Amino acid sequence: MKAALLKAYGGIDRFAIEDIPTPKPGAGEVLIKIAASAVNPFDLILRQGVMAQYISLPLPAVLGGDAAGTIAELGASVTGFAIGDRVVADFPANGKGAHAEYGVVAATSVAKLPAALTFEQGASLVKAGLTGRQTVDALGVKAGDRVLVSGGLGAVGRAAIQYLKQIGAKPVAGVRPERLGEAREVAGDALDITTAPSPAFDFAISAAAPVAANLIGHVRDGGQVASIVPVPEGANAGNRVVIHELYHRTDAATLDAVLDAAARGVLIIPIAETLALEQIGAAQNAVASGVQGKVVLRHG
Repeated sequence: MKAALLKAYGGIDRFAIEDIPTPKPGAGEVLIKIAASAVNPFDLILRQGVMAQYISLPLPAVLGGDAAGTIAELGASVTGFAIGDRVVADFPANGKGAHAEYGVVAATSVAKLPAALTFEQGASLVKAGLTGRQTVDALGVKAGDRVLVSGGLGAVGRAAIQYLKQIGAKPVAGVRPERLGEAREVAGDALDITTAPSPAFDFAISAAAPVAANLIGHVRDGGQVASIVPVPEGANAGNRVVIHELYHRTDAATLDAVLDAAARGVLIIPIAETLALEQIGAAQNAVASGVQGKVVLRHG
């Protein structure tokens, strides 16, 4: 099968499109013929070797955590899926990822893709949709609660904002001043996250590293912040607020809910660029440039 191989840590020149053996699913796993995969900021960190001391990839490695395609083969003991099912999958960062023609993943990390969604849409929803919901759930937000979301126009921020709307909460997108108009269209309310903070919120979601300290300043004493970015040193002096540091986790039931919301049109994450698998370097550069929306690779 064709795969985008990372031959060594470094720049995009370390990628090579090569043929490698098609993997076989083991017990509890499925083989997916991948139609589309998404490129996430975390893929860039893995490529550069920034996380090598924590996640040591078996080089050459296949990156890519989010995929959509069809079930090609079932491993032993797998139930609930059939060959030919349209699915999305949440691949782990183990060097055997989604930027290839086929991929093997645990069946517990797979969800069926509704007919209303394209493969490209499905691939764009996986980690962003899961993480957005998980930040909201960590806070225990209820209907009527106001929640400040930094990075509200990023994929995770959009997913969180739209989920907050679903449960009847009141999201406020924290963005830079030039994006306030667009943010109001998405969230209904927005504020300039770069201004001097005023502690007016009980809840906040921190999804943009450059303004993490400012976001914390907007939360009242005893309030809660769900953060998917590093908390700057000294930003929470005296543990003034409760901070939940979150890392994405795979969850098929939550992924089902994300896909259902997208199929019903209540979750929209825009796709900025769709490129061929062979253009993985250009795709990573697009993500690094801060392109607004998901970057998706089409396979074949």
